[in-house]
Amino acid sequence: MERSKKVIFVSHCILNQNASSLGNEKYPGVVKEVLEMLSEADVGIVQLPCPSTEFFPDIEREKKPKSFYDTPKYRSYCKKLAKIVIKQIEKYLRAGYKVLGILGVEFSPVCAVYQIENGNKISPGKGILIEEIENEMKKKNFQVPIVGVNFNNIYATIEKLHALLKYG
Repeated sequence: MERSKKVIFVSHCILNQNASSLGNEKYPGVVKEVLEMLSEADVGIVQLPCPSTEFFPDIEREKKPKSFYDTPKYRSYCKKLAKIVIKQIEKYLRAGYKVLGILGVEFSPVCAVYQIENGNKISPGKGILIEEIENEMKKKNFQVPIVGVNFNNIYATIEKLHALLKYG
């Protein structure tokens, strides 16, 4: 069998909703629509680390605004993880693989791509890990598309993924 040589980097909580902060989970386990689509397209999945489950002592944690996470220590931790992710992406690219993109999670203070939720307010913004991944890509002078998965509108996400898979 021949490898597809296509991969996508996926936020941890898309593959494991148990890692989401309490109240943010929308699925009991995986986000099936996303996984099914990637599987049907023969795309390999690389799971991004979850800074929150690794940095904080508890898996089950309350939902917090971005300002709670945006501390020098946590940002430094996300920067360290971002460097690891970029090294993984570079390895795939050097080996001739197509890295189709990175899937973040909208409204997350850590993994949002376009929209952040702060309390009851939604505003434009990026999560800390996504910011650090973009900063590292900028330093390396390359870019991989980053798409935000919106659990509240999974069908709009599926349309974005379809375009990413079609043109990727």
